[in-house]
Amino acid sequence: MTKFATVIFIAGNLLSYDGSWLSAAESAAKTMPGISRIQLVTDAAAVTPGESITVALLIEPLPGHHTYWRGPGIVGVATRFEWSLPPGFSPGEVLWPPPQKVLMAGITAYGYKNRTMLLTEIRTPKTIEGSEVTFNVKCAWMACGKSCHPGVADFSLTLPLNRSETPLAKDAPLAAEFAKVRQSVPRHAPSTWKITPRLPSPDQIQLDLEIPGLTPASLPSISFYCYDLQVNSDEAQHPAVLGEGEAETLRLTLVRPDFAPRSPAAISGVLHCPGGWPGLDSPYVEISAPWPEGTFTHE
Repeated sequence: MTKFATVIFIAGNLLSYDGSWLSAAESAAKTMPGISRIQLVTDAAAVTPGESITVALLIEPLPGHHTYWRGPGIVGVATRFEWSLPPGFSPGEVLWPPPQKVLMAGITAYGYKNRTMLLTEIRTPKTIEGSEVTFNVKCAWMACGKSCHPGVADFSLTLPLNRSETPLAKDAPLAAEFAKVRQSVPRHAPSTWKITPRLPSPDQIQLDLEIPGLTPASLPSISFYCYDLQVNSDEAQHPAVLGEGEAETLRLTLVRPDFAPRSPAAISGVLHCPGGWPGLDSPYVEISAPWPEGTFTHE
């Protein structure tokens, strides 16, 4: 049985304790229109049967360019993944860091201007044949600056199989970056929050939020990043305080676009409060609020 007890990372390759070279922990990097570097990377030295492995799509846009979040807004295209994995392997959901506001031809959208890691946790079976594992994925994206560049590419990442009982050390810099991404991913709103969407007119949404500990001073900077096309990303959002007490009630008035989905069950997205939400360690929180019954009977 081959043991990979000690692994050294040198110049993009993995060197085992006995001096033999193992597969790289990254796919070939590509340069595409609007993107200086895009590739698959992992912090793992090998695949251990039954233990999940995290693989990231690393995207570095060229200066003045951006790619898009899971919900790009009224323009843009979210990065997409089509995995081709060995039998018994299955990908989890993509972990999306919180977005920034970006401009495409003067229209506000949601995306990433800087180096971005989109993480996918891949579950592995307890029994794996062979001595190595290859992960293949087809990715599609949009990189925009003064003009937009759609892109599609295939990426492949091969790692050795670890059959020893000794855990392998991970690539420390990548592991730290992966941890930072996981920490940034918005958590779901606490159960103590009361979130109620209203539709006073076909082109307007009122999002009422009762959030314990929220102070009026934080309201002017609060914004909502919708990821299901129910909010016009290019229109101003207007917060207001409706009441005081143990739970401040915030009403966020949003513009609903003409092409919003018909009769959605809920409105979903990420709320951002730059000063941080009361009781949370993040300025971002994910919400999904059911529409009151009968809201869309007129459509």
